Amino acid sequence: MITLRRLSACCLFVSVAAAMPALADVAVLQRPAELKAEKFSDAQTLAQLKRGDRVDIVKRQGVWVQVRSGKQTGWIILDTPSAVAQQAAGPVGLLALESGRSGPSGLIATTGVRGLTATTGVGGFAKPPSPQIHAMILTIGAYREGIPQLNGVRYDAQTATEIARRMGVTPLNVHSYSDRELTADGMRRAFDDFEQQIAENDQAFIYYSGHGGRQMVNEPGSGERCAVSLIAQDGQPLVDSELQTRLKRISAKAQKVVVFIDACHSGGVTTRSVGKAEYTPKYWSPKGEGNDICSRPSNVVTRGIALAAKSPGSGSGNYAYIAAARDDEISLDQPGKGGVASQAWRVCMAGTAKDLDSSGGLSADELRVCAQERITNQLSNAAGFRPHHVTINGNSSMVLSYAVKDTQAPAAAPIAAAQMPAAPVATVAKASPLAALNDIYGNRDDRRLVMLGTDKPAPRIGRDNVSFNLSSREGGYVYVLMVGSDGETFDLLFPNQIDRNNVIGPGERMVLPRPNWQLAAGGPAGKNTLLAIVADSPRDFAKAGLKPAGPFSAVEAVAAKDIQLVSGTSSSAETTECAAAGQTTRNLAIVKRCSNAYGAALLTLEEVQ
Repeated sequence: MITLRRLSACCLFVSVAAAMPALADVAVLQRPAELKAEKFSDAQTLAQLKRGDRVDIVKRQGVWVQVRSGKQTGWIILDTPSAVAQQAAGPVGLLALESGRSGPSGLIATTGVRGLTATTGVGGFAKPPSPQIHAMILTIGAYREGIPQLNGVRYDAQTATEIARRMGVTPLNVHSYSDRELTADGMRRAFDDFEQQIAENDQAFIYYSGHGGRQMVNEPGSGERCAVSLIAQDGQPLVDSELQTRLKRISAKAQKVVVFIDACHSGGVTTRSVGKAEYTPKYWSPKGEGNDICSRPSNVVTRGIALAAKSPGSGSGNYAYIAAARDDEISLDQPGKGGVASQAWRVCMAGTAKDLDSSGGLSADELRVCAQERITNQLSNAAGFRPHHVTINGNSSMVLSYAVKDTQAPAAAPIAAAQMPAAPVATVAKASPLAALNDIYGNRDDRRLVMLGTDKPAPRIGRDNVSFNLSSREGGYVYVLMVGSDGETFDLLFPNQIDRNNVIGPGERMVLPRPNWQLAAGGPAGKNTLLAIVADSPRDFAKAGLKPAGPFSAVEAVAAKDIQLVSGTSSSAETTECAAAGQTTRNLAIVKRCSNAYGAALLTLEEVQ
């Protein structure tokens, strides 16, 4: 394993939300707050409000509440670190309502617990809640007359909300629409509104449950073609080209976009959905010239956003498109429970998925494996249908949640009628530091370019010192983690107690070690893997359990999950100004301090005799 050597002195949210009161309700502040001229954390402070002050509530937008205090009207933010600190003692709100309708116990709060230990839910672990992650949930079951109804879809909204929660979405950032709200024009408005909610470097989860379809369209420049579509409540299609244009605009802003489509675009078997069938195919296509030709199966939207692998820095690794069925298959709705694929995915995120590589994280593909097993078991004896297969296009290595801690937790919390039969909770094998480094790399913002290289990829044990060079197109704070040839621990090589200057400018090149410290090939023979992270904001690896190792630091392998959480979380995440980063500030310096985005690069050094 590479030996670390120092030279002589001459030479590193649980969220609680109550219903918002009507205009002009009176409330009492439960803690001090700043009254801002606008709903931005860096806006002018109009007044310092004290605990016990009475205010009139005007309206609420996201995590901000507009209030009137005396002759002044301004905005106050609901999230504060003091509320987080008191969370253990019970829900604490910023405002207590005094109206007779709500009573004095009507607390309004959104206390964001932003710590680096994943929140534990019944049956599993979720990502820490973050105001930088947003979800749009679209569910259509009550279609207009003439279109087959999907009686289980109304349960999918709750299923999708649970999936979003386990991906770190706070309740305030879940935007749900259903049935009559989702005519073709309504779907376009929902996408427009969601796009406005997404700020630079945010993350987005988009879920749709309803009918898919295929129909002939004639587009300028393309001529006639069969278009894949999502079917709106009024029977109008949102075709693939428009959907992809909208997803491209969102992905241009967001550092991660995950799309889950519980629908299908394969026809020919919809006549089976008659009477009191156990399952209903989620496909419909209008009658019309050319549409029979379009019944040829296709289940993946591929236009617009390139999903194939590209060079580093292209952004192609920031996108995952999850479809409920293959090209030639029908996805199914289960009356009284919801989409078969959605049910399976939720239960797997709640604790039944296996951490197959022992990285501590659950990738999209690990969740797919779990979900597919449940779908296959559920549909193995279904009359008239074969099991459909979940497919993933884009970055299947993207980490969506975290593995369970042990085998003692139950499989999943009940979700109304959408509850599936319990399954044994997965056992977690010995943590793999190398797999965790791969997860961190796979979860990078792929729009950022980081390059890591060395002149000696095969250093000789006991004879060679090791050096490497790093460059970053965007610049930021540099951290270099290593898993040595013993495979037992993470080492934080840089920054360290000797060298703490870890800032690199855009386009700059950094050579490490610097003259006052060295890395030497110390054996045993084998591969050392280095991961360089360049982040917008500092990271606090002490929260992953750093232990002194001379002038450097080491983290035990069991902290695989925590090392991932630290890598993906700004050390400023728990501050008030970051409570809704991207939405509550216009100051670019604050946006950077709150950013969870990072670029990354891997390098393998093989020590030889």
